[in-house]
Amino acid sequence: MSRLGMSNKSKLAAEFIETGRLSSISIIDVHTHMGPFHGTYMPETSLEAMIHTMDRENIEWIISSAHSALFDPILGNGETEAAMKQYPDKIYGYFAFNPHYDNDLEERLAHFQQTEGYVGFKFLPDRHLYPLDGDKYTRIYEYAHEHKLMLLSHTWGHSPYNPPGMVEKLAKKYPGITFLLGHSAPGESDYAIQIAKTLPNVYLDLCDTGRLNGIIKKMVQEASSEKVIFGTDLPWYDPHYMLGSVLFSGIDDADMANIIHHNAVRLLKQKGNKQKGNKLT
Repeated sequence: MSRLGMSNKSKLAAEFIETGRLSSISIIDVHTHMGPFHGTYMPETSLEAMIHTMDRENIEWIISSAHSALFDPILGNGETEAAMKQYPDKIYGYFAFNPHYDNDLEERLAHFQQTEGYVGFKFLPDRHLYPLDGDKYTRIYEYAHEHKLMLLSHTWGHSPYNPPGMVEKLAKKYPGITFLLGHSAPGESDYAIQIAKTLPNVYLDLCDTGRLNGIIKKMVQEASSEKVIFGTDLPWYDPHYMLGSVLFSGIDDADMANIIHHNAVRLLKQKGNKQKGNKLT
């Protein structure tokens, strides 16, 4: 065993060092995208490339929304749906909602209900320049609360559109929704951690937080590992980048297993996912 492996008490970290992957436990990634993004080069944006990465790195399944859905929800959600249909055991979907395209919403919600693989909704308030507590989101909140769905929204500290304080108010108003704090509000991460600690329906998303030294250990110590979920922003980052941040964060293996696998499975089972709940492991 390498000196690095000997100095780390984690069996999962040691396994990764020796073999280059985790085989003893599969990874679940709850914050991913697919397809190209304007003005940015990413080498693995195709669905086939993403599936190859998942197989190589033992990622059992992901929850995703196409990049295009963040701007053209009709076309983009169709891309997500095609991916779920092609890989029903590997891909779940978020139904992306752009508040500037709120026409025919009831018809689109009916389509959501009938489409196999969707587990919730995806919001991007900072990109859409529309606040998370705006009226155009209300019908989505009501629907998600009624059906006990997940909602992933990007959150940024001190933002006028999606700060953690805004999520706190919404989570109290709609306890049936599981709110996933996308990126865990950089700049106000302490606030985000306290919300996750005190509200049972709020979870911290690791996506793009690995660069913040000590943040994962802090999340676990203050909010518990059961309130932290594994997200990577694939294809923006290789999932092993975020995995390394977890493996060498100084938390124990049981906490790591919660973050990279168990929490996501538990959330989808609790939400009574109709399509794939019996396949969750």
